Amino acid sequence: MNKLFVLIIFLIGLFLFLACNNSDFGEVICDDNFKKARDLAYEYPNYPPGLDSAIVIANKCMECDSIRTAVVELKIGLLLSLGRFKEGSAFVDSLQTSDFTYPYKKKLYHDNFVALYFASNQDTTRSDDIFNKMVVDLEAYISNNNLKSKEFQEAFIDLNALKEGHMDTWELNGKIDTLKMKYPNETKFLDFFKQ
Repeated sequence: MNKLFVLIIFLIGLFLFLACNNSDFGEVICDDNFKKARDLAYEYPNYPPGLDSAIVIANKCMECDSIRTAVVELKIGLLLSLGRFKEGSAFVDSLQTSDFTYPYKKKLYHDNFVALYFASNQDTTRSDDIFNKMVVDLEAYISNNNLKSKEFQEAFIDLNALKEGHMDTWELNGKIDTLKMKYPNETKFLDFFKQ
């Protein structure tokens, strides 16, 4: 039964791979293939052969410019799920900043893969150092740029996730008050995080 399932997943992946090569199918096939890769990832989050098939499909969809950033995000998520941290950092290194929704994401993802690699090898000192540097870099990015609303909100959510459990309430509230001065239009958004 398990071999049959793996064979079916492989054949679906092969069909989708071949379909993407035919330029007559164009962007419609890319969209369909992306949805199939995403569905495989969500349907089998703990099943490596299913995730591997989703990566095969995602790799082919990387050629589709209209959905490239979404495919990049999906592949990064798949590599994280599979614990392929070295492969993930190499993948991120191979990309351009324009392949990400926002410029800070490339460094953030790369550093995350590296930190997780060290953590998976029980090197918590190096892992913690990288995570701390990620926080400093993201704080600087938010402070030194005039980000538009969506980018600011996503960057702040990423920063908040990195700091979760590492910052006391007083320190968090102080950072929020400072950001309110720089980003007054984001007051309601920031108040949601204030404790």
